Amino acid sequence: MVNGSALHASAGQGQLKAGVARSTITPPLGSPLVGFADRGDATDCHDELTATALVLESGDLRVAIVACDLLYIRGAAGLKQAITAATGIPAERVLLTASHTHYGPALDSEQESAAALVAADKRPLVAAYRQILSFALAGVVVAACQRLADATIGWAAGSAGIGINRREKLPDGSITLGNNPDGPYDPRVMVTRIDRADGRPLAVLLNTACHAVSLGSECTEISADFPGVAREVIERETGATCLFLQGAAGNINPTLMGWDWTHPRRLGLSLGAEGSRLFWSAVPEASSRLSFAAQALALPALMPGSLAEARALVAQLQGELADPGTGQSLGRTWTQWRLTRAIRAADALAGSGGLPPVPAELAAVRLHELLALITSPGEVFTELGQAIVSQSPFAGTVFGGYTNEAIGYVPTPGAYAEGGYEVSHSCFVAAESAELLEAGSMRLLSAVR
Repeated sequence: MVNGSALHASAGQGQLKAGVARSTITPPLGSPLVGFADRGDATDCHDELTATALVLESGDLRVAIVACDLLYIRGAAGLKQAITAATGIPAERVLLTASHTHYGPALDSEQESAAALVAADKRPLVAAYRQILSFALAGVVVAACQRLADATIGWAAGSAGIGINRREKLPDGSITLGNNPDGPYDPRVMVTRIDRADGRPLAVLLNTACHAVSLGSECTEISADFPGVAREVIERETGATCLFLQGAAGNINPTLMGWDWTHPRRLGLSLGAEGSRLFWSAVPEASSRLSFAAQALALPALMPGSLAEARALVAQLQGELADPGTGQSLGRTWTQWRLTRAIRAADALAGSGGLPPVPAELAAVRLHELLALITSPGEVFTELGQAIVSQSPFAGTVFGGYTNEAIGYVPTPGAYAEGGYEVSHSCFVAAESAELLEAGSMRLLSAVR
């Protein structure tokens, strides 16, 4: 029995139509940055952040995909409601996806996550930005709807080795954020080409899996990172508007990292060149079929094994905060956030026995006889994304992570015993969540088949 909402599926009956539009969503300088703890505010803007909307229609079925240059989507329900109010597209058929750039604005006006923990004097600015973002996203989807026209779809797959597994094992057996060249990594690049009925390029979905973190933790300038560069290349070479869909990048970092502006250029040029090559090799077909399915799962929350374990973790973290020289490799902010979570877990174990489940909204979109898109929230480990793609009933499957409300990391079950940042610092779901997410994804792919 599925622990979550009912599965909703629908199929379009009629000619496929598509429309695309883009809006700038760059925050003001001085806005709190998100992606690294204790980094401070934006000191400059290197390149603009954007939101790009692709609306697909067949008969009575409309689906909106909105690709945003953001770390994550926070407050997704409110943003989607604004889009629904402006367009009539049901909220479940609005897919908000983040590129996962670490050089963009916080969306948390309160202390909702460790990545933000926004200072009190900055929270009004963050709340104002989130309101502006709501209008911007609604507006860009309205514009895409107004540009709907008959369309065809094709796809092609290739590879670009811009990433590396980051879960490096140290001599003592512990896991650190580093480089693990022998670890799992998926270099696959998927390109979905959308043309107008007369053959003119309209849009392209560019999909690969790699953290947008090539400028390291020192960078305090706003940037779309390498996905922005890749988009520029593809748009210049094809004339199509490009949406970047981040894949299962939870444990994948770029091969180049550090505050050096050649890093996003080199990575983005490589990815963009491969994306352009694939675009021209894809053959759009008029027989494209649009169908959609969605389901919200309730993933079990990550909890300590016992009340004693929870209290021991609370004591450990309190000790680290009391001693500034201990356990601060990722910043005091992270330690404080981990302590807050440990106290919540201890209180839950002492009372009700557990934390509430974590909602996870999954969706599948059939784009072509042989092609589908499956989306998931969270920072999904690459092994899980590859498993879903390999089992898919479609010859071509695009896995899009970081879609709809942020839920933290979704590691593989074996990673929990190993530990490491992804598990200890920003994971909110229990080990069985990967299996539930995989099974849910397969149900949705089957439903749109």
